[in-house]
Amino acid sequence: MEEFGLGNTDMIKALSPFPGFGATGRICGAVSGGLIVLGLYFGSDDMTDYSKTGVAIDATRKFLPRFEEALGSIQCDEIQEDVVFGRFMDPRASKENMQAFIAAEGYAKCALPAAIGARLAAEIIIESMEE
Repeated sequence: MEEFGLGNTDMIKALSPFPGFGATGRICGAVSGGLIVLGLYFGSDDMTDYSKTGVAIDATRKFLPRFEEALGSIQCDEIQEDVVFGRFMDPRASKENMQAFIAAEGYAKCALPAAIGARLAAEIIIESMEE
């Protein structure tokens, strides 16, 4: 976000429930985070500025297939199973699950999809600068 002059620490705070959409295994937090960055960059403060909204949607339509190609899915549970851990860990389901997630270095390993999402969003922004 800093490289493109977007957001602040309030954004990080606001994104805190997004990983796996509240750790439910749904949309990967890296997807929602990437889309927020694209919205901040391409969108407008004016909700009636449909041309800017269209540009943000076009960026989203580039981002989603790239993310899915890189990780095989946009769903947290599928990414955990197929890429990160070999299974969906559901750390918030129980104390035991959380302990297993921590023991498996879940926080560090789940940074991989976030890094990929950030790179893909940055690539789309950079591509727009080159056009």
